[in-house]
Amino acid sequence: MKRAALLVLLPLAAASARAAGADQYGGFARYADEGSLKPFARDLGGVLGAATFQSGRSLGLTGFDVGARFGGQFRPSPGNNILRANGVKAFGLPWAQAEVGMPFKLSGFIRGISYQGLTIAGGGLRYGLYAASDKAWAPQLLVSVVAHSIVHADFSASHFGANLVCSAGTPFLAPYAGVGLDRMRLVVRHSNLDPALNGRVVNTVESRFTLGARLTPYQFTYLSFAATMAHGQAGAEAGLGVRF
Repeated sequence: MKRAALLVLLPLAAASARAAGADQYGGFARYADEGSLKPFARDLGGVLGAATFQSGRSLGLTGFDVGARFGGQFRPSPGNNILRANGVKAFGLPWAQAEVGMPFKLSGFIRGISYQGLTIAGGGLRYGLYAASDKAWAPQLLVSVVAHSIVHADFSASHFGANLVCSAGTPFLAPYAGVGLDRMRLVVRHSNLDPALNGRVVNTVESRFTLGARLTPYQFTYLSFAATMAHGQAGAEAGLGVRF
């Protein structure tokens, strides 16, 4: 299982490193036109909503989780000429994330990144529908919501996501699955291609499906990896963290 996790995580890390050398989102002003705004908003919403959970188990009172996350999409959606014309293929976002357990089966988390001209701050809440349990294969179910604010020189956006997540497994390996929605609101701040778009607002609401597993090779340390299908586009997400 460690080898399987590395086979998933290493290509994602390599793709992220390649992306860091190229400005994925810097072509917005050059290539934004009316037809590309909604596909771009869907794709950005897809990576913003990624990697917000890695289990259906609530963290528990006094619990704490801190780590790194990555969410990516294998290719831009058809019609997203903002990324396609800029030569972008696989793309995504890395995150720093921290989570704390609270009373009443609640936990809260914050996340953020400054990356390739994007400044993003976000956070959310999770609520466990079942009492937290570490018994082998005991089903766990929670509701997760997340919101982000995004600022770029050429656009701004807000994102809201909601997911229903279930998992079951052992302390070593816990498969999980999630289904949810991503809502995006994109505001054009600057378009060289079509200045008439400046101030244009578009909204999208799209589905999300996630299937993955969390691996705990050492006590308190975990890896997570998952396949995603957001607005009909395939992607992947991964995480590495310390959980108490």
